[in-house]
Amino acid sequence: MPLGDRLIVSVELTNAKDKTEMWGEQYNRKPTDLFQLQSEISKEIAGKLNSRLTGATEKKFRSSELGNSQAYDLTLRGRFYNRRGGKENRLKAVDYFNQAITADPKYAPAYAELSLAYIILIHNSHLKPEEVQFKAEAAARKALELEENLADAHYAMAQIKRSSWEWAEAEREYKRAIELNPNFARAHSGYSWYLCFMHRYDEALAENKRAKALDPLSLANHADTGFIYYAARQYEQAITEFKNTLELDQNYDSAYVYLGYVYAAKGMHREAIAAYQKAIEKSGEHTSIQIYMGAAYAKAGELEKARAILKRLQTSNEYVSPTELAILYDALRMREQAFASLEKAYAAHDLQLQYLGVDPSFDGLRSDPRFQDLLQRIGLSH
Repeated sequence: MPLGDRLIVSVELTNAKDKTEMWGEQYNRKPTDLFQLQSEISKEIAGKLNSRLTGATEKKFRSSELGNSQAYDLTLRGRFYNRRGGKENRLKAVDYFNQAITADPKYAPAYAELSLAYIILIHNSHLKPEEVQFKAEAAARKALELEENLADAHYAMAQIKRSSWEWAEAEREYKRAIELNPNFARAHSGYSWYLCFMHRYDEALAENKRAKALDPLSLANHADTGFIYYAARQYEQAITEFKNTLELDQNYDSAYVYLGYVYAAKGMHREAIAAYQKAIEKSGEHTSIQIYMGAAYAKAGELEKARAILKRLQTSNEYVSPTELAILYDALRMREQAFASLEKAYAAHDLQLQYLGVDPSFDGLRSDPRFQDLLQRIGLSH
C-alpha cells in the first residue's frame, strides 16, 4: 500500500494444504525500486522453499526490469480495465498500454497486452477486424522480438493465429506459453477454447479446470466451463455451470447471454429472451445480443419484433458480425441471406467464424453443403 512517497508491501508464504504461514515479511521501498523488490521477493521465496532459481527463471525476473516503473504501472492499469470488460473499459485499456509503450518502447509486456486487448475488442464485435487485426499482430510480433521467452507474448500470438485460422500454429503457441509459464491462467483458458473448437471437449474441460484452479476469481473461467458443455450439446450441465457462475456474481452479463444460447438450443425461446433481457440490463444493448434476441423472437413467433431488430442492425453504425447476423437470417427463414452473410464474414475474416464448427446456433444451416464447404475453407471440417 502507498504511504506518502513510499510503498509498504506485505508478503506471506502459506502452505496451501493446511493454511499455515511458512514465512512472512514486510518491505518499505520507494516506488522506483519496484522491480528490484520484485526480484528480491522472488529469490527470498525460492530460498524458503529450499530451491534455487535457474538461470532462465532468474532471467525472467530480470526481464521485468527492462521496463521502467511508469511503464509497469501503466500496464497494470491497462490490465485492470481490460479485465473489467465492456467496450469502454477495453478502449481505456488500449490507451494505457499505448502510454506504457510510449514510456518505455522496449517494454515487451505492454505490447503483448495491447495485442490481447485488440483481439478481445474484435472478438466482442466492438471493432472491425480490418481496422485493428493488423495492429494486434504487429504488437504480438514486437513483444516476441523484444523478449522471445515471454509467455504473454506467445499467448498473444496464439490468439492471433487462432483468429487467423492457423490452427496448428495456434496450438504450438499455446503450448509454448504454458511451457514458459505453467501457472499462466489465461494461456490455459485460451488453450481450452482452442480445444473446444477442435471438438476435443474432454481436453478443453481439463485445461479450463487448470485455469480455474490458477485464477478461481475469474468469472470468465467459470462461465467458459458452461460454454464447453454447451458446445458438446450437454445442455443441462451447461445451465448448471452458468447458474453457478451467477451465484458468484449476479451482475456477470456473459453468463446471462450464454444461458440464452442454451435455452434457445433447447427450444425454450421465452426463457432465452428473458436471459438476453437480463444481460442487456447489466451491460447494454450491443449488436451481438440484439442478433440473438431477434433470433429468439423469430423462433417464438414474434416475427415483427425480429424483423424490426434486423432492420435496425442493417442500418447500425456499430460493427455487426456477419457471422452472427446469419443466425438471425436463419431464424427468419432467409436462408440465402444467411449464406450471403457467412460469405461476407469469410471475406472480412470475422472472428466469430471460429465458433462455426461447434456452436448449436448454426445447426439450422449445418446440413447445407455450402456450410460444410465453408467449414473446410476455414479448417474446421472435423
